[in-house]
Amino acid sequence: MQRPGFTFLVCPDPEMIKNRVERLLGESGEVFTREVFQGDEEIPAAFWRALTAPSLFAEPKAVILRRADSLPEDFWPKLKGPLSGFAAHVWPMICLEKPFGKKGPTFPKALSTQPYYQVAEKRRWIWTSPGLTRRDMAPMLKDWVASKNLSFAPGVLDALAAVLPEDMAMAGRELEKIELLARSRSDAPPAADDKTPLPGRIEQADLSLLAYRPGMDAFAFLNAFAKRGAEAAIWREIFEQSLSPEDMIFKFLGLLRSDARQMWQIHMGEAEAVRLPPFVKSQKEAMARRLGAHGLTRLFDLAMEAELGIKSGSRNPDQAMELLAAELFSLFSR
Repeated sequence: MQRPGFTFLVCPDPEMIKNRVERLLGESGEVFTREVFQGDEEIPAAFWRALTAPSLFAEPKAVILRRADSLPEDFWPKLKGPLSGFAAHVWPMICLEKPFGKKGPTFPKALSTQPYYQVAEKRRWIWTSPGLTRRDMAPMLKDWVASKNLSFAPGVLDALAAVLPEDMAMAGRELEKIELLARSRSDAPPAADDKTPLPGRIEQADLSLLAYRPGMDAFAFLNAFAKRGAEAAIWREIFEQSLSPEDMIFKFLGLLRSDARQMWQIHMGEAEAVRLPPFVKSQKEAMARRLGAHGLTRLFDLAMEAELGIKSGSRNPDQAMELLAAELFSLFSR
């Protein structure tokens, strides 16, 4: 692989930045040492020496500047000299890690006017990602399971992709738990029947290890109240899937507030700030129109009332869930 003269990495997820750096270095075919500097601290003289001076034994090194968004405007012209030519033993990597705006990533004005930035644009030396999104989840899981030499039981990949947190570090911790459980079956006795989980295969039941249950999708739960005739099915779901212990319902209420917040943004004309797959977004737009400002405000109130009821001891998680459902029936019947 012919590597770039320098690279810009633009992503608000620190773990994804880290993974991308490792992938680029691994694909280069060379062994790089790493020198890492932080843009939210004063840039030391060692940073400029690392960019311009080869190592003692001329070993390839990656000079990585994290959180470069925090640097003052007068920093960017100083990079013109170090980035003006190709250094065989130095690979500069500049990381911009602020959240994306409505129209995508934003770059410091003093950076976007620099000639080296224009070269990076022309030669495609800029990698950008909005972070781990629901759309990216399934491809990421396919790569992950292949790299771990594991497999998914039918339907499990989609179920897992629907509930993993949209944060690479948090998702990684959840996947580590699932991997340990799947590998623990490798030493288990041979399967006695078809129902015995296979060694190295991730089963639906394994997802119970996650921070919240795959079956309790907060928006799908809300959406059920919008359908006439679904009352019996909703109550059956509530009674069959208890949200005890307490931390389970708190996670569910957090998801409910997150959905309400997205719908509030959509209702208030900030739909561009809500990053969702088109189908899901259209569903939330429809519900936001149906509920209006009053109904969306009521969603926040109901989530807070349920949480306070549990924390005060006046209700257990199941009672709080039943009361929440009753109030949602009332809200959607208006």
